[in-house]
Amino acid sequence: MLIPYLAYHPTVPTDVRFGAHALITGRATAGPGLVLGDYATVRADGESVTIGTGVFLGERATVHIAHDVYSTHIGDGVSVGRYGLVHACTLGDGVVVGAAATVMDGAVVGARALVMPGAMVPPRKTLAGGLVYAGSPAQPVRALEPGEIERWHATLREQRSPADNPATDLPADAPHLPAGPARFARSATAYVAATARCGGAIELADDASIYFACVVDAHDARIALGRRSNVQDGSLLAASRAAGDLVIGDDVTVGHNVRIGAGRIGHRALIGMSAIVADGVIVDDDACIGAGAFVESGTHVPSGWIYAGRPARPFRELRPAEREGFADIITVYAQYSAAYRTGG
Repeated sequence: MLIPYLAYHPTVPTDVRFGAHALITGRATAGPGLVLGDYATVRADGESVTIGTGVFLGERATVHIAHDVYSTHIGDGVSVGRYGLVHACTLGDGVVVGAAATVMDGAVVGARALVMPGAMVPPRKTLAGGLVYAGSPAQPVRALEPGEIERWHATLREQRSPADNPATDLPADAPHLPAGPARFARSATAYVAATARCGGAIELADDASIYFACVVDAHDARIALGRRSNVQDGSLLAASRAAGDLVIGDDVTVGHNVRIGAGRIGHRALIGMSAIVADGVIVDDDACIGAGAFVESGTHVPSGWIYAGRPARPFRELRPAEREGFADIITVYAQYSAAYRTGG
């Protein structure tokens, strides 16, 4: 699926291979041999994405930009595993980004580096090529062994886990398809992307948005998304009668590849990309969960604070500039959703 954004149309080779519900939008340019797994998403709306030759993006992998700040550049022969996130960064030739790993804004990953499954490369970090990186934040572990990077490329492209590292499989709560059809109570100005999959009772207020490859499954409970709030590509929101409803306030950003269970997210909160929020978490107004954090069940995130880490703990208070940045994201996503909703 190729989707324009404003006046921008993707430029892709005739041999591109799309998995089911995979898509490319906007000002994206790709070389020959591009392969996208099921629900893989390349979004080049607020900046450009350039993809080299022979690149592989696994199931539900996400590539995006930072609006008017960072483009994304992916070199030749790069492989990104299932649920991997490549966001507003540069990947050198031959890089492997493992399953559920994240590379964040302004980061540069050198040629033939291996970013291990679940690792988190922080913003604006430069990783030298030829090394193995693991952890959150990602740290160098050792030099690559002979033939190691080739084995990773091969196994990711076969969409299976390397025999020597079964940890590339994701937990049982990884994104799935809803159990039943959606029952929407939906504003006329809300946006649900074509490849999002929704089920159960879902309430979408004015200008709320659910983006590509998301799964929003209320099952036998309720999920409510407030005014101008956005759920970004590849995220999973899941509620149930046993766990409770999921209620998200106004002006909330849920970043890419996030997983959230039943609970409450207050107004103007931000849930950072690749975070996991367990059932029973309460996030107060004007609070933040950091990228890649794991928030344990029953955690209460107080107003004005950032919680980060695995498990998430108080990190520091939010700065005024960060609050302004959160508001800017809401404005940008309102523009995105209006453009996608109206087809122009």
